[in-house]
Order: sequence, then C-alpha cells, then structure tokens
Amino acid sequence: MSKTKPMRIALDAGHGLHTAGRRCLASLDPAQTREWQLNNRIMDKLQAELQDYNCEVLRVDDTTGAQDVALSTRVTAANHFGASLYLSMHHNAGIGGKSGGGTVVYHDSSHTAHVALAKKLYRQIVASTGLTGNRSSQVVKKAYYVLANTKMNSYLVENGFMDSATDTPVIITQAHADKTVRGILRWMTEDLGLTKKEVAPPDKEDPPDASTDPSDLAVGAQVIVNGTIYGTGNATGPGIVKRGAHMYVVGYAGSRYPYCWGVAKTAGGARQGWARAADLQIVPDKDESMIDAITLSYKKWPARCNERDVNVRIGPGVDKDILKEWPKLGPGNEVDVIGEGPAPNGRLWYRIRIAGKHAGWVYSKFLDRR
Repeated sequence: MSKTKPMRIALDAGHGLHTAGRRCLASLDPAQTREWQLNNRIMDKLQAELQDYNCEVLRVDDTTGAQDVALSTRVTAANHFGASLYLSMHHNAGIGGKSGGGTVVYHDSSHTAHVALAKKLYRQIVASTGLTGNRSSQVVKKAYYVLANTKMNSYLVENGFMDSATDTPVIITQAHADKTVRGILRWMTEDLGLTKKEVAPPDKEDPPDASTDPSDLAVGAQVIVNGTIYGTGNATGPGIVKRGAHMYVVGYAGSRYPYCWGVAKTAGGARQGWARAADLQIVPDKDESMIDAITLSYKKWPARCNERDVNVRIGPGVDKDILKEWPKLGPGNEVDVIGEGPAPNGRLWYRIRIAGKHAGWVYSKFLDRR
C-alpha cells in the first residue's frame, strides 16, 4: 500500500516590512505597527505549528520582510511547489478611525465545495478570535491576483482593520495572532483533513542514557556530544564520531534524534547533524569550564538593532521559538554578537548576548556593527 503524500501548503504574509502606507493608524497605535509585522507574526507561528503535521510548507514571501516579493513571484513559487492550498494573510484598512471592521475571507471560485471551505475558514477564525466585525460581506469572491493565478485552492484573509478603533487594539496583540493560528489549524484539521505526524516509538535496543533526561533536550539546549553525528534524521546514515563536541539543539526528529549545530571542541570547525539523545549530555548552567559552543573561535563584536519589533529567537530561523527572557529588540538597542550560523533557508543569523546576560538569535539584516 502506498503512503499518502503529505499536503503541500503555501503560506503568504502579505506585503513587506517597508511597503508604503501599510501600517496601523498612529492615533490608535502610536507604534504604527506595520501590516507585514501582523501578517508575518501569524504566518511564523502557523509555519512552526505545522511542523507537527503531515504536510510540507513553503513561504512565498520574504520571511525577513526586507523585500515586498512581487505577486507574480509568489504565485509562480506556489504553482511550481505543487501546493494544494495557498493561504495569504493580510490586515485591512478603510474605517478611518471609526468603529467596526472585522474579519473577511476572500476566494476566487464558483465551485460549491471551494466556497464552502472559505465560509468554514471564516467561521473557524472568528470562533477563535471573536473578531466578527460589522462588514456586510464576510466571505467574498474577488479576483485578487494571488487568488486568480494560483492553481490550487486559494484564500486571502483580511484579519481585522488597522484603522478601526475596535479592531486595532485587538489585532496588535500576540494573543490575537495565537487565536488566529488556532482557528486556522482547526480549519485545516477538521475541514481539510490535515493529520498530525505519528511519533516513532523509542528504539528498544538503544535506551536513553541515564545521565540525560530526554525532556531536557529542548530546542536551544546546550549539549556535549559523546557519540556520532549523523547525516540523517534516523541516525542510520553516514556519521562522524565526535567526543566532547560542544553543540546546541536546533531541531528534532521524533522523540529520539535531536539536530545539533555548533563547534567541535576537540577538532575545531563547524559541525552539524543528527545525534541520538542517549549520546548527548546537558551542559551544566553553572559549570564555567563548559565553554559556550557558539562563542568558541568567534571574536565577538558590538552591534545595534536597526528595526522595530525584531524577534529574538532561541535558534537561527523563523521556525524557532521566541526567547522568553527577552523576546524583542527595538531601534538602537545595543547587543554583542557572539556567534553566527545559517537558518534552514540558508540565510545568515547572528547569535547575540543582550545586557551581558541573555543569549538568542536575530536575522543578520536587523543588526548593524557599531
């Protein structure tokens, strides 16, 4: 019996960070949060959540916000990817500081099933966020470019109004983004049939090392490798034995195989790959002899943040969780760059230390040398 192919999903955070005019009304939001920031926050979280589901995800926008990717480029990427679903996230305007607004879902289809899914998407989001609004039409057929030119079921969500006295205080919050994602996930699972990945059972012949609790091996954990670094996620492919390599966990395959990246203390140079949880030892927080893996062989340098609301993450890449101790940087915030590394998409990220204490990761374009 052949396995069912995973659903392919194209995610689109509308516009770019610097797209002219796309921001919240200053009288309602003094920070004038930009639309892309609202769109991207939702798509970042949705993309991270979808890692646990049987699907493949493609972001067709620039996940740094630096470039407002052309609509034709977004559509071409989704079509070439062979996506079965295209979801574009936006936030609306046109209230002029008055009350009202709410959520609107757009589609471009006359097929009954497609229209029904658009209505269900609207209901799931609104049931989660409560942002019903007072628009006369809540699900609308409209030939927006990305809807008319993609070859799959496509939907565009206007998730509240940036110039509405009732919507703006809601949509600028992280809670609203979280609720929106929960609504979309319910739609995907209940109405589209998306399923969660099955977690592979532990290998009976390879029990966890008693010195390391697997629950401690969360993303961001600093570890010492006393075993083999493999090139595959099931630890069966070619591998290189490393003893005493200081690394940190940046991902996971199931419950047994962390993906590590760092500097091999004994041999020098960057090392990355999959290891068995049983071969990893957590670096004690208070043991000063355990040198931070990322700072080895790296000459730190001072930097200054050049953008507003920059997320600080526990690893390189937008799929990594936000650092709880210091979640954001703002213009002029000063940090020390103590390391660097690639995100899954190949873009350069810097590891930073904030206030001489907290360590996290920031996309390189948001930092200038000072």
